[in-house]
Amino acid sequence: LVVSSSGQPTGQIMWEVWEGIGGTLTTDLTNNAAYPDTPTWAELITSLEAPINGDPGLGSDFGSRIHGYLYPPADGDYTFWIASDDSSDLWLSTSDNPADAVVICGVDGWCDSRQFDGEGGSPGTRQKSAPVTLVGGQKYYISAIYKEGGGGDNCAVAWQGGGIAERAVIDGAYLSPAAWAASVLKAKNP
Repeated sequence: LVVSSSGQPTGQIMWEVWEGIGGTLTTDLTNNAAYPDTPTWAELITSLEAPINGDPGLGSDFGSRIHGYLYPPADGDYTFWIASDDSSDLWLSTSDNPADAVVICGVDGWCDSRQFDGEGGSPGTRQKSAPVTLVGGQKYYISAIYKEGGGGDNCAVAWQGGGIAERAVIDGAYLSPAAWAASVLKAKNP
């Protein structure tokens, strides 16, 4: 599937990885010279959840961004949660413009996969967003940035509200990917 020019979900979202970056804070990634334009590699995934424990074998010392566009199914107030190992920030825009995005929640330490309520690890107190009013069918830029130092790794974003009755990881049915980074496209198509 490809990005829809009509602003519709495509069932996928962009997952980018920057390898060889130490530290456990999202700023260790975002302050790196390679970020955001030259990820080591990228691929499309089918939900707003990265593969758990570095599949396909990422190991330690990497940063990642899952980003693209979110299409709420109905008007309403939506609450978002993020779980990650290590730290993370969830950015959401009031439009499809990435420049309008602000951090709405995050993990300050680490937590286990899909542990959205601070059940394990040391996630901090900001895993859950305040309610955010969204318009059904409108296109919003969304970005989950997370940083892995060592050990296990994961990142997942869930939501509830509006047309989503129970909290669930955001499915590809509500997503479309950001554009491929030029450096990754060149590597894919020499």
